[in-house]
Amino acid sequence: MTNATRRGRALGSGSIAVAVLLSACATTENGKVMEADMNLTRAQAQAKVIEYLTETIAVLPPGAYLTRYSELSKKVTLSPGGVVPCNDSNLSKDTSVDYGVMYFLESSDAASIPSFGDTIRSLWTERGWKFRTYDSAGDTTSTETILPDGYRMVFDEHPRGAGLSGSSPCFPRPEASDHPNAPVQIDQP
Repeated sequence: MTNATRRGRALGSGSIAVAVLLSACATTENGKVMEADMNLTRAQAQAKVIEYLTETIAVLPPGAYLTRYSELSKKVTLSPGGVVPCNDSNLSKDTSVDYGVMYFLESSDAASIPSFGDTIRSLWTERGWKFRTYDSAGDTTSTETILPDGYRMVFDEHPRGAGLSGSSPCFPRPEASDHPNAPVQIDQP
């Protein structure tokens, strides 16, 4: 089973939304391998991912927000995030993990959603974050950036809408009782 498959299961990939499943948490934007941050916790990783996602939607037109509830199918709710091993070949309890979460990107003005990609790519360019855009699952175009601190975001565009995902650098596996609890909705600041 690949890291992407495990992340899909951890994040509730049965949804209609197409989101590139983030993997390879142990690389930087320059492709260098990063060691696990032994001082980073799941809660800190989640908070930073949410911070980056919030900063990204802040530049969108008023009314944009992230939600784990599908506007297309009320039966679909994405999970509050999950942790998966950073190294597919090491599934022991002592392996390092990363945290990731996926959201649907919505707006009170749904007609404006197709323009969000250009705005997000412009923000990432202004910040000096390199990104790549590629065709992924079916009719989805994904734009991925790996930040200098090892965090990663993916913006997905498809005919039915858009999604924004984030993941952290690697950190020590948390206790089993340490459950992710990303907010159901992230509004613009």
